[in-house]
Amino acid sequence: MKIMAIDYGKVHIGIALTDPLGIIAQPYLTISYKSQKDLIKRLKFICAENNVGLILIGNPLHLDGKDSEMSDEIKSFAARLKKSLNIEIQLWDERYTSKLATNILKDYGIKNKNLDQISASLMLEEYLRQKDNFTAEC
Repeated sequence: MKIMAIDYGKVHIGIALTDPLGIIAQPYLTISYKSQKDLIKRLKFICAENNVGLILIGNPLHLDGKDSEMSDEIKSFAARLKKSLNIEIQLWDERYTSKLATNILKDYGIKNKNLDQISASLMLEEYLRQKDNFTAEC
């Protein structure tokens, strides 16, 4: 089973996937879309094609941990996606991922190419790290 992370935006989303064992996060794809209906249809196909068993959707919280203006839209999208897929969906705090992705690309001299999927990959890496730390402590 793979884990998918989504860096959600109003015009396009970035997707990252793990390997089949759920150990390594990799940037996968950036999707531009015009409607959530079309986006969900595409995500449904990608999930089936990649045997996805968990989806993380980035929730850009404020510094104090409270919901941002985008949080309501993301929660609504997550609910619609959950109705269409029989896959567990979790919201994940994605503060700083876009900034970190921008800095990484800048360090390598690359202009914002694939920024959204790199942000999704960073979010997925953080999830995997926290999951591994939790498992190690038990």
